[in-house]
Amino acid sequence: MKNKLMQSVPLVIALVGVGFAHFSYWCMYSYGVCYSNWVSHIYQYFTNPFYNFSLYLLPLTIILVLISRPIFNSWLKLAVWAVPLSIIFIASNPVTSGGFMDLYPFYRDDAARLAAQVLTVVSFLLIGWKYLKSRNGNLRTS
Repeated sequence: MKNKLMQSVPLVIALVGVGFAHFSYWCMYSYGVCYSNWVSHIYQYFTNPFYNFSLYLLPLTIILVLISRPIFNSWLKLAVWAVPLSIIFIASNPVTSGGFMDLYPFYRDDAARLAAQVLTVVSFLLIGWKYLKSRNGNLRTS
């Protein structure tokens, strides 16, 4: 039970990211309840990229709850260095366009989507490889 609880932490973080973005959107655009509040100030910088990153990682986090603990530990070793690199990559991109003629139309939201897609694909490949490796190892011993 403790293992499944630990494995559900990424799912909870992804759901918080999606839920907070929907709350922020509602708060900002419903009769100005939260306009000029901290919610409206962090929406473009933090909330929207976090939403995009969480939304694209949501299928992966659901799978992480269902896999075995050794495979989750292998994924955790990947996530320890991949998530901070993703955050640096996302933060290094501009938030919005700086002018009329944009030579580099790649913004923070696009970077969040790309980082989450790459992390999800690499994670699914790692999980599949570790699953097949553990399954083949069990077949050889029996």
